[in-house]
Amino acid sequence: MAEAVIITDTVVMAFLVILGMVVMYLIIREIRIMKTANRASELDLEKDKLKLLQQHEAQKGFSFTRLSAEQTGAIKHVEEENAGLETTIFAKEKLLEVRLSRLENLVKSKKLDNLLANADEQERKVK
Repeated sequence: MAEAVIITDTVVMAFLVILGMVVMYLIIREIRIMKTANRASELDLEKDKLKLLQQHEAQKGFSFTRLSAEQTGAIKHVEEENAGLETTIFAKEKLLEVRLSRLENLVKSKKLDNLLANADEQERKVK
């Protein structure tokens, strides 16, 4: 006599749980692969941008090599004059700020002196 294979509810439930775990593993794996692929494409795009920026900077530097020594000397002379003018302007601005501050303090001092004198005069009138 051949024995019949009996499949119980527990065996079916265990099989379904294992099948569910396999499906979840495959879903998680696909999500990770998708994120990794997206990041790889972003990195490639950043590399391309960096190459373009490097090419652009290389072109900028190349234009100065075409200038003669007199032209670069003239440019440096003008830059030095600009630096000197900026220094002079800064010194004048600081001097003006300090003088305005002193003027404001003198006005405050005079105003307070006048208020004190008026208070003394009012006190004498009251007594």
